[in-house]
Amino acid sequence: MTKIYDASKGVAFNKRKILFDTNIWIAIDGNDPRPHHINYSNLFGEILKSDNELVTNDYVISEYFNRACKIQYDIKYATETDRGKRYKSRRKAGALNAYMSAVRDICIDILTDCTFESAVTAQCPIPKHIKEAALGDLDLSDIIIREHCARSGYILVSDDGDFSTCGLELVTANPAVIRGARKAGTLVNG
Repeated sequence: MTKIYDASKGVAFNKRKILFDTNIWIAIDGNDPRPHHINYSNLFGEILKSDNELVTNDYVISEYFNRACKIQYDIKYATETDRGKRYKSRRKAGALNAYMSAVRDICIDILTDCTFESAVTAQCPIPKHIKEAALGDLDLSDIIIREHCARSGYILVSDDGDFSTCGLELVTANPAVIRGARKAGTLVNG
């Protein structure tokens, strides 16, 4: 059973390893301005001051870099009729170099603040996960992140409601997930 914690209540753990999903890093970076996302920046600061340890993996870093660059492209260049069609050519031509350098620096900061681990190991059966992803409940990256956390006993921080039933300890500020957990009796600190 998934245990869900309300991120707005602060750090509820001691001496634990915690992994932030990509959407949390995007929220902390300010690329998703929904009001409840301020809770993730606050939680990040509290975790850095606590005796907990932040962990990240190759899937989170890769997804963050690619999504953050694409978000900037969509903001600066894409129109409704052109959305995404010229992203690679503009990226290769250097139109996004300044922003890509800034994203690189953020990735380095994440790696500085976290312990890096590879999510895919010999214990990670990729063919099985691809079959599960084809069912449509979770995308492949989320399955890899779920399995990394489950295998290692890590707490996951995510705004993604898809994780609300995956059997992990989940910290979220997503109002719909918090309401659902309160109703189901799986909210631990609310």
